Amino acid sequence: MPYANNNKVQLYYEVHGPKEARETIVFAHGAGGNALSWWQQIPEFSSTHRVIVFDHRGFSRSVCDESDQSAIHFESDLIAILDAESIERVTIVCQSMGGWTGVRTAVNYSQRVNAVLLGNTPGAIVNDQVQSNWKELTRRIEEGGGLVNRAVSSKFVEMHPERALLYQQISSINESARPNLRDEGVGISPAQVTESDIPFLVLASDQDPLFPPDVLASVATDIQAQYVRINGAGHSTYFEKPEAFNAVLAEFLRKTS
Repeated sequence: MPYANNNKVQLYYEVHGPKEARETIVFAHGAGGNALSWWQQIPEFSSTHRVIVFDHRGFSRSVCDESDQSAIHFESDLIAILDAESIERVTIVCQSMGGWTGVRTAVNYSQRVNAVLLGNTPGAIVNDQVQSNWKELTRRIEEGGGLVNRAVSSKFVEMHPERALLYQQISSINESARPNLRDEGVGISPAQVTESDIPFLVLASDQDPLFPPDVLASVATDIQAQYVRINGAGHSTYFEKPEAFNAVLAEFLRKTS
């Protein structure tokens, strides 16, 4: 599988689907995942689109020193991958941490972005409710026994123990991941997003303990984005409710193509 280089960081990525496809989707994983996370999306969309999945810097096969794992680099990493494949424009589908990639790329490289779906994340967007939520986020993660244990709902673990185990196994190969999402200069204002003129969709789920629906609804309002709430899922809707997540994405692609 290929690697792209961004200032000496080697970024692992995969390309699926027909090379002649008119549109390309990039899936940007969260802090509990990597390129493997999208096993329920790749088959669904690679028959009609080029699909790119990758490991963020510091995750799995994209080896990177901890000191260089600031989200300030996420958008240039993605552009390095797109340039390596000579791809001009993409739709970015984000999960949690991947929202920092999607938001920052849309604002700083708007000519390369067709649309962005923010799954269970405000991305780098900063408003009052997001700021307030951050104050409680670390405590909620610790109370839940760590990020991996908070990334999927307890009901999902009870009903699908084999898939919950798979989530943990995928996450376990991120041994060197220490992402810094709140580094100075990383945050993006709602005004910057609306000025990019990129269509956004914000997807929330009712059982998400990290970025609850009310927080994400406020983000959607502030950036004038479509808002969708899915019931019966925790923080990782794409993993827990793939059929519902894929249906929302398919409709979003139809509207923004």
